[in-house]
Amino acid sequence: MRALTGPTRVRPYLTDLEHMMTVPTITTAGVETPAGTHSTHGVLAVVAPYGTGKHYLSEIVARGWDCIAVRPSDALLPPMYRGALDPDGYRQVVVHNGDMQATSAALRKAGVTAIVAGTEIGVPIAEILAHRLGLPGNDPQTSHLRRDKGAMAAALHDAGLEAPRSLSTDNLGNALAWASMQSGAEFVLKPADSGGSDGVAFVSSPEQLQAAWHQLHQVPNALGGTNEFLILQERLRGTQYVVNSVSSPAPGSGITRHAFTEIWADHRTTGHLYDRLVMLQPSKLIPRMLAQYTAKVLDVLGISYGPAHTEVMYVPRRGPVLIETGARPEGSYDPIAMREATGSDHVRDAVDTVIQGRPGLYAHGRRPRRSITKVSLIAPHDGTLDPTVLETLLALPTVKGHVGALRPGARVTRTVDLLTSPGRLTLVADTDAAIDADCEAIRDLEADGLYVKAAK
Repeated sequence: MRALTGPTRVRPYLTDLEHMMTVPTITTAGVETPAGTHSTHGVLAVVAPYGTGKHYLSEIVARGWDCIAVRPSDALLPPMYRGALDPDGYRQVVVHNGDMQATSAALRKAGVTAIVAGTEIGVPIAEILAHRLGLPGNDPQTSHLRRDKGAMAAALHDAGLEAPRSLSTDNLGNALAWASMQSGAEFVLKPADSGGSDGVAFVSSPEQLQAAWHQLHQVPNALGGTNEFLILQERLRGTQYVVNSVSSPAPGSGITRHAFTEIWADHRTTGHLYDRLVMLQPSKLIPRMLAQYTAKVLDVLGISYGPAHTEVMYVPRRGPVLIETGARPEGSYDPIAMREATGSDHVRDAVDTVIQGRPGLYAHGRRPRRSITKVSLIAPHDGTLDPTVLETLLALPTVKGHVGALRPGARVTRTVDLLTSPGRLTLVADTDAAIDADCEAIRDLEADGLYVKAAK
């Protein structure tokens, strides 16, 4: 067996995956078609418009375009997305059941002029549909590079870029043998294509690796995969960052332009419990280095069109090293609060790129200089949200918005990763001191009764 950065055998990849107004809908042949008028500007289709992707609708309609939702059928959807689509405001909801020819025909008939992925599960579908319709998009032949974490690392290694030493395998014996040959004793075992720290396990011994393998291998993950292949990587030690970008081909040159719209320092508590993201000023040295490295990453991974969300570790004496990239907007993201704070957000930046062929005014680091932090809530146990404490928390002076079901009495589960956090708050102020004071207040409120234990 050879020590590799990429898969030990080719991982099979499924490329042909078998708040406006209330509009009534009818369903015919897998296409739910609302009654209403059509735009003369253009028609954008959002594939899997869940999470942050649902915010494409209002931004597109505000530009005078029509918006169509491409909803994977329940058989293709992870459980957390089933029933989550609100059809109001979409000109049509096209149900994709795995038949790319039928879905392409429906979008062609609707006059679709642009296609984007709303969330991670929509990435390969959107790329195939754009290619079939002759619309701008990333090459579907390289979709696996933008979804499979092992393929990402292997592609960067082959291109001479820093990447974590990695093995993608479906065999525990191979994983144990590979780990025994690596320098260092700390590794990360994770699904090849999930997200939000789902299934991420830190291991430092053969026994821990075996235990984590048996917990993860061939178990359904949060994004609908089956964890047939797992990724074993060296555990990177350093400071983690998040880099949001939008990309577009420069007219007539064949060169891709990458605009870096947001760079965040990612602070965590222990393991993969998220604490806060702190927005950095792009003129500083570290953000500039991250942008230069990420631009090379995006080129290698074939991201030439639309938004990308990239996680990078800055490792001392080594520099930036990729953790992973997603060819879609950042998840667990409040575009409304970001827009009010800075004038734009990742979704608006993406729409500017799709419609105008270039990012808008506030890309390239030209956002107003304000202190912005996103705080992830951490529930220590299952329970419900106390109404009085929740009201106090949401009324803190720097809290400008949130994502998550933060309603009085809402049920919460113990937080073990980003997907199980009760929500994320966006804090905005003119000074870092004001942000720090409210961050401390948030943790105090969590400790002082925000989470009411469920009665036994």
